[in-house]
Amino acid sequence: MTTTNVYFSHGTRNEQYLVEDLIIESLRMYGQEVMYIPRTLVSKDEILGEDRLSQFKSAFPIEMYFENVDSFGGQGAFIQKFGLMVEQSATLVVARRRWDQFVGRYGVTTIPTRPNEGDLIYFPLSKGLFEIKFVQHQDPFYQLGKLYVYKLQVELFQYASEAIDTGNAEIDAFETLKTFNTNTTRTQYGEVTSVTLTNNGSGYDSPPTVTFVSNSGTGAEATAYLGTGSNSGKVIKVVVTNNGTRYQTAPLVQFSGGNPTVAATATATVENNIDKVESFGDNNKFKIQAADDLFNASNPFGEVDITYLPTGTVVTYTSTADSNNITADSNSVTADTE
Repeated sequence: MTTTNVYFSHGTRNEQYLVEDLIIESLRMYGQEVMYIPRTLVSKDEILGEDRLSQFKSAFPIEMYFENVDSFGGQGAFIQKFGLMVEQSATLVVARRRWDQFVGRYGVTTIPTRPNEGDLIYFPLSKGLFEIKFVQHQDPFYQLGKLYVYKLQVELFQYASEAIDTGNAEIDAFETLKTFNTNTTRTQYGEVTSVTLTNNGSGYDSPPTVTFVSNSGTGAEATAYLGTGSNSGKVIKVVVTNNGTRYQTAPLVQFSGGNPTVAATATATVENNIDKVESFGDNNKFKIQAADDLFNASNPFGEVDITYLPTGTVVTYTSTADSNNITADSNSVTADTE
């Protein structure tokens, strides 16, 4: 049962298709070709809610319409206490169907069904790189009962040591121009830390060669060792000799050679080491210690706990000149110098 008049509809499917086709045609006529650059998260910091190891590995051409007709929004270039700042913003309109065709179907965005906040837009006309700050998906609001476009609120991208390797020279140049790191490959994360045997195999007449197969990382190496006695002909351990780099997921471990009766199998463990100086990440030690010492169930606001010495406590220390006694009470500290 329906409460609305059944003889009047809010738009048939054919009418919706017609409106959508007209919108797409208009965007292709009056829009600009831009490059949509999805962000790949590597090691998200759960405290600060950011991932300073983010990567931008691909770029997809698509047309978008700039609602800003006079100039970019924002304050432009201005001087403030931290120096020269440039603020530019814009509102971009992209057709939903076209985004699905050119970007969404590849499944490269964190949320695969729509444009994502944090992804980048490269505007070749001004050679500017913009970051999506907000995605408005209900404006215009259900014309003929359907949504046709996304409106993207974008601002000039503030580079923070992310890896940019899209294969487009104009876009990838941003990393070279902006980074303060002498090692622009940033190889200090995504390391193979250990290999765990799941089947020792049998019948090996010589140690097999260990190979790591991965679509992301490279360089990991390991050595397999055979046992003796009752473990003769079996792989008893695998020692990682080179951790490699850029592994986003655990690589496949393969054993070759050695003429086994039953081949050994193993799994690799990958750790994103964000404690290293060149990783540009936030410190794991800070995150773990902060969870215990600052922000916990009994201290949700992170107030520092100050412990006072009991009244009458005497603390003795030795200086280069002489020895001094310090007597502490709950309100003051007095020094008695000999």
